[in-house]
Amino acid sequence: MFDFPPTTLVNRVIPKTRILGNARPSTRLKDLLTQQIQQIRWHAKLSPETIKISATPQVPEIQVFHLALKGTEIHPDLLSLLDKTIPQPMLWAIETADHKLAHSAAYKRPSEADFSQWVVGARFTSGFTSAPSSFPLLPVALDLSRLYRAILQPLLPLTARDAEALPALIDRCDQYQAHQRKLTQLTAKVNREKQFNRRVELNQQLNTIKAELAALTS
Repeated sequence: MFDFPPTTLVNRVIPKTRILGNARPSTRLKDLLTQQIQQIRWHAKLSPETIKISATPQVPEIQVFHLALKGTEIHPDLLSLLDKTIPQPMLWAIETADHKLAHSAAYKRPSEADFSQWVVGARFTSGFTSAPSSFPLLPVALDLSRLYRAILQPLLPLTARDAEALPALIDRCDQYQAHQRKLTQLTAKVNREKQFNRRVELNQQLNTIKAELAALTS
């Protein structure tokens, strides 16, 4: 997604056994980790020491990790597991066995009840595409909170409204994704439904969701 400065690069392989030890995942997730992930690599660390901008209480550092897959897909639950093992804002670069690339990030914030604990929120993931020959430079930002927002923005389905805070933008984008899923499911139901009265009812629900989507995007 970005061309990270040399001062930020770590390039350290993280053994999958460390993830298993820290997270204590279920047998299902252990199997997925073994079946789907070839390698986990800590690619870069964005911090006051590496990029010379100020940390904030909400974003002390940003970690960038690279996942090499054995195949062409990764289960979302695996990404959630990995995010829970590393209690800081993160960006995942995900590379398939046929060298397609996607990026994913779950919005993270410190817990209001206990600032030492982190809350993992909505996830936003790009589609897989061929890796470009070059990446844009890391955005210029005054502090790590603003940099985190700039890193998340390309993954978000909506752009920020005027003076919209990041938590509000994330919540609106999360609602938008949920409404899009409902729209897809209801559209499929309408297409399958044979009874006229039931189709009318489902179409009314569709119209409600479309209006709510329009409100979220305006």
